[in-house]
Amino acid sequence: MVELYLDATLHNQITVEHYREVLLNRGLDEQDQKLRSNLLKRVEAGTIQLSS
Repeated sequence: MVELYLDATLHNQITVEHYREVLLNRGLDEQDQKLRSNLLKRVEAGTIQLSS
Protein backbone atom coordinates (compact mmCIF):
# COMPACT_ATOMS: atom_id res chain seq x y z
CA MET A 1 0.00 0.00 0.00
CA VAL A 2 2.82 2.39 0.85
CA GLU A 3 4.59 1.61 -2.42
CA LEU A 4 1.42 2.34 -4.37
CA TYR A 5 0.94 5.64 -2.54
CA LEU A 6 4.55 6.67 -3.16
CA ASP A 7 4.30 5.80 -6.85
CA ALA A 8 1.15 7.86 -7.10
CA THR A 9 2.31 10.93 -5.21
CA LEU A 10 6.08 11.08 -5.59
CA HIS A 11 6.69 9.58 -9.01
CA ASN A 12 3.27 10.21 -10.55
CA GLN A 13 3.63 7.02 -12.60
CA ILE A 14 0.20 5.49 -12.03
CA THR A 15 -3.00 6.35 -13.84
CA VAL A 16 -6.22 7.16 -12.05
CA GLU A 17 -7.87 4.13 -13.67
CA HIS A 18 -5.17 1.73 -12.47
CA TYR A 19 -5.18 3.23 -8.97
CA ARG A 20 -8.97 2.95 -8.78
CA GLU A 21 -8.78 -0.68 -9.93
CA VAL A 22 -6.27 -1.52 -7.20
CA LEU A 23 -8.25 0.32 -4.54
CA LEU A 24 -11.44 -1.53 -5.39
CA ASN A 25 -9.92 -5.03 -5.07
CA ARG A 26 -12.06 -7.36 -3.01
CA GLY A 27 -10.98 -9.71 -0.23
CA LEU A 28 -9.46 -7.02 1.97
CA ASP A 29 -9.84 -6.73 5.69
CA GLU A 30 -12.10 -3.95 6.96
CA GLN A 31 -9.32 -1.56 7.98
CA ASP A 32 -7.49 -1.91 4.67
CA GLN A 33 -10.72 -1.43 2.73
CA LYS A 34 -11.47 1.78 4.67
CA LEU A 35 -7.96 3.10 3.95
CA ARG A 36 -8.24 2.34 0.24
CA SER A 37 -11.72 3.85 0.08
CA ASN A 38 -10.44 7.02 1.76
CA LEU A 39 -7.54 7.28 -0.70
CA LEU A 40 -9.90 6.77 -3.64
CA LYS A 41 -12.11 9.61 -2.36
CA ARG A 42 -9.05 11.86 -2.17
CA VAL A 43 -8.11 11.01 -5.76
CA GLU A 44 -11.64 11.73 -6.95
CA ALA A 45 -11.74 15.01 -5.00
CA GLY A 46 -8.42 16.09 -6.52
CA THR A 47 -6.55 16.16 -3.21
CA ILE A 48 -4.14 13.59 -4.67
CA GLN A 49 -3.43 14.13 -8.35
CA LEU A 50 -2.32 11.29 -10.60
CA SER A 51 -1.26 11.19 -14.22
CA SER A 52 -3.95 10.32 -16.74
